[in-house]
Amino acid sequence: MFTRNVTVMPSDAGVNGRIKLRSLLNYFQDTAGLAVVDVEGTTTELLARGYAWVLMKYEMEFVRLPPMLDESMEICTFHDPNHGYNTLRVFKVYSRGELVVSAKTSWLLIDVNSGRPVKPLAHIPGIENIGEDERISADFREIPDSMDITRTVEIPVMFHDLDYNGHVNNAVYFEWVHDSSPVDLMTHSLRTVCASFRSGAKLGERVTLSFGEFLPGGAVVCNIKRPNVSRNSASFLCEWGEIHAE
Repeated sequence: MFTRNVTVMPSDAGVNGRIKLRSLLNYFQDTAGLAVVDVEGTTTELLARGYAWVLMKYEMEFVRLPPMLDESMEICTFHDPNHGYNTLRVFKVYSRGELVVSAKTSWLLIDVNSGRPVKPLAHIPGIENIGEDERISADFREIPDSMDITRTVEIPVMFHDLDYNGHVNNAVYFEWVHDSSPVDLMTHSLRTVCASFRSGAKLGERVTLSFGEFLPGGAVVCNIKRPNVSRNSASFLCEWGEIHAE
């Protein structure tokens, strides 16, 4: 288990004083990198060897409201590389001694020259030695493929949306869906969010977010499409709840 302590800074906080979703996801991604730097090196070192990690699936549950500005939080993570081509990673966030957020992710290691996935255990020596905490279930929640569209939003891919690989960073997708969802963000907050990724949007593209009608339990599905690509670039299932004082 790798543990990192951070404090919610002013640049991380939103209008409600709590950490922004994008900032939280960036902390997760950075913490994952720090957890394996002794084995696979930094992101630039991994790329120099011809490999890159690509996010495939994400599940996140907010057990309590996210931490406030100036609050400290403990981010814990461990991974399980024993799933063939997939490596699973869990994140847990604690604040004031209580679990606040838990998340599970699935990643592929890509050979950047061929664009094909490779097995991490065969290409990163030693990666198996830091997944000792426990096995992680490979089951992820299904996101409905079909829906009655009730709302569409078109968003241009901007330069600052891109990551080091030249594709839209995964945290940006979450922010697009969060900010475009048909809910009152001043009175509602995310309770759970599930995501599935298939292809990365690129600079200059205009992606279309299509939202379905609300499902039982306050859930809404959002599919993201790139221009001239038939399959969804990403799909989201978000469950919302009213904000109550803790």
